[in-house]
Amino acid sequence: MTTAIGNRAIRLKRGTGNRERKRLPLANGRSLPFAISGSRRSAAFTLIEMLAVIVLIAIGVTLTAVTLRGHDRNAVQAAAQRVAAGLRDTRTRAMATGKPQWFTLDVRTHTFAAPGRTPRGLPPDASVHVTSAAEGGTQPGIARIGYFPDGSSSGGNITLSEAHRSARVNVDWLTGAVTVVDGPTQ
Repeated sequence: MTTAIGNRAIRLKRGTGNRERKRLPLANGRSLPFAISGSRRSAAFTLIEMLAVIVLIAIGVTLTAVTLRGHDRNAVQAAAQRVAAGLRDTRTRAMATGKPQWFTLDVRTHTFAAPGRTPRGLPPDASVHVTSAAEGGTQPGIARIGYFPDGSSSGGNITLSEAHRSARVNVDWLTGAVTVVDGPTQ
């Protein structure tokens, strides 16, 4: 079958299958061949597509589990950073007021407080060990680290540990500097 359009003819050829070959006329007078298929691809998924989806879901679940487990590990490190911030605040207050200031840590209730601040909690599952020259002898379970107007301190360290992680907050007695060291429990 032949059909005339303008100067060119479109020739339709029917084959043995469901395929038809046509020539598509273009504006510049030329034409392009193309085929129209009568068969359509089924709407079902292939095995490879299903496996790819399963692999992507497995990767997502794994990343979520690792992130959540890492979040628990960071609780000790975050608590150590809060303790260090409280110690630095105590040092700043001592230098600003010209009077000694005391940072207090209650091992029994897992709380600590800088002077003039609300007590803050430590992770409930963390074990707390304090070494200080100024431990409160009048109240058992209360540890204190003092700061003096020149910025020096009574010194000491606070170790927070949980499972296989620990963090240690060190206070230098001469300079009053506070450092946090993170590492595995030994």
